[in-house]
Amino acid sequence: MKRLLPLLLLPLLPGAVPARAQAALPESARLLTLRINGQPVAADTSSSRFFLGADRALRLNIVRADDPDGEGLTIIIDRFPIQAGTYGFQEILSGRNRDASYRFGTVSAYSKSCGQNTGNVTITGVNASRHWLMGTYSCQVCEAGRGGKRLTLEGTFRYPVEKE
Repeated sequence: MKRLLPLLLLPLLPGAVPARAQAALPESARLLTLRINGQPVAADTSSSRFFLGADRALRLNIVRADDPDGEGLTIIIDRFPIQAGTYGFQEILSGRNRDASYRFGTVSAYSKSCGQNTGNVTITGVNASRHWLMGTYSCQVCEAGRGGKRLTLEGTFRYPVEKE
C-alpha cells in the first residue's frame, strides 16, 4: 500500500461500532456497511476504496458485493483537513466540491440532481499509524429526469485510506 500523507494522530472514538462488534473484529479488519432506503446491501470490501489526493480531496468509493466491477457509491469531500468532524455537502457555488453519485445497473443518480444537495460524512476517528478512517456517511441521490427515483444511502466504515 502506498504511503498516506501524514495524518493527525487522533484516538479512534468508541461508539461508532458496537463494543461487541469491536471486540470480535481484529484491528486490521475492514468494516464497511451500506443501506439503501433503509435496506442493508452487502458492500464489497476488496473492491471498495478510499483515496486521498495530493490536493487533499477525499474520495470514498463504496462498491456493492453483487456488482464488484461496478461504480457503486462515490462521495467526494474536497479540502479534507484529515481530522475528525462532520463534512456536509455543499452546492458547487461554494467553491467546494462535496457531493455523491451512485451507479448500479441502469440506475445513475447524483446528489446534485436532488432539490437539496443533502448529505454528510462524519469522521469519528483517524488512525495515523494504520492510515485508517472511521465514521459514518449519509446522502440522498436522485436520478436525473422526470420521475427519477430518490435514494438514501448510508452506512459506517473503518477503512484504510490510500494515497492517490
